[in-house]
Amino acid sequence: MKDASQPAPRYHDLDALRAVATLLGIALHAAFFVLPELIYPWPVHDKTVGDDPTYHIILDITHGLRTPVFYLLSGLFTVLLWERRGLRALGMHRLKRIGLPLAVGCFTIVPLTAVAMALTSGREHPYDFPFWVLPILWVFATMHLWFLWNLLLMLVPFIIMVRMGVEFRNPKVWLLVIPISVVAALLMQEPVFGADSMQGILPKPATLVFYSCFYFFGAFFYQQGVAVRRWWTVALLPAAVTFCIGFLLLREYAVEAKPFTHGELPEHVWMFSNTLTAVSALAETAFAWLTCFGMMGLFRWLLSSPSFTVRYLSDASYWIYLAHLPLVIVAHWVFVDWPISYHLKYILTCVSVTGVLLITYQWFIRYTFIGNVLNGPRTRRQRAVRPAAPSST
Repeated sequence: MKDASQPAPRYHDLDALRAVATLLGIALHAAFFVLPELIYPWPVHDKTVGDDPTYHIILDITHGLRTPVFYLLSGLFTVLLWERRGLRALGMHRLKRIGLPLAVGCFTIVPLTAVAMALTSGREHPYDFPFWVLPILWVFATMHLWFLWNLLLMLVPFIIMVRMGVEFRNPKVWLLVIPISVVAALLMQEPVFGADSMQGILPKPATLVFYSCFYFFGAFFYQQGVAVRRWWTVALLPAAVTFCIGFLLLREYAVEAKPFTHGELPEHVWMFSNTLTAVSALAETAFAWLTCFGMMGLFRWLLSSPSFTVRYLSDASYWIYLAHLPLVIVAHWVFVDWPISYHLKYILTCVSVTGVLLITYQWFIRYTFIGNVLNGPRTRRQRAVRPAAPSST
């Protein structure tokens, strides 16, 4: 264990990458209402999109890369905190930064999201629910806050392993998480690019195992002392190839299964039970791992130096992700009938929601108790005072 008296290192590039992975949630959810077909239950849908697959591609790329990247970095920073502060302090830190926002969000953000869905859909199926269920809705669906719940679930085996004396150093052991992630991908059941969706309190085992592989690989990555290299950026090239393979195979399966009746996906199948979905699952897993390394290399290349702007956005990204979903739904409802291109509607949704949340972060979050919980205390930057010019006598 490292000497706690030493200053903790600051990984500016990985901070920036974690922020981008978090903010991509807006890009993902904003794409739902401009998909070429209503394949997800979403209250607002722009019917002028036609057969344009642009936002299906954006959705699949975003879903396939952002969560594996986020969990790998979470595992890395978990070990960093453990080594710097100790196991007890790590647990308290996670309860404050993750557990408390999750608990508050279950009784505020989740109900607000459900209300936004109900009102913007005219309370038609599947959003025709009694409003008395709102305070306990999180029991059935944690909405986009599921990633916080799963971080807490992953922390439990991490703490147990540390108490058992397990070290995250042996490559022969920890590199096994890559083939384990492949097995988990083959055991998924939703024929979509990336891992199965997961919103309930009871997680889907295959999905939890899949994301846990990235989390614990991040722990190994840090304890092994692996240095991020700029040349890792080249991994984004084969990642693009694996995305094309996985995406096209899933589209082929969708055509064969005739999935888009009444906006529904084909029945859930084991990914290993069909040649198209099995090969797609392998391609999706390769895409996730290659993207993790490629994005780390890219951000090491571009954003390894300290930057106030990047640090500010990194801080703000947590609040933006927590609060964005009901605003995205309202923005969809506002823009859907505007007589403009659906591309502009998508851009307006992303920009307006991000802008509103950045303003609220600056005015009401950053320097308050809420900001302290989310990111730790922050102090206002003091403007430099120019010395007065000497008076002439």
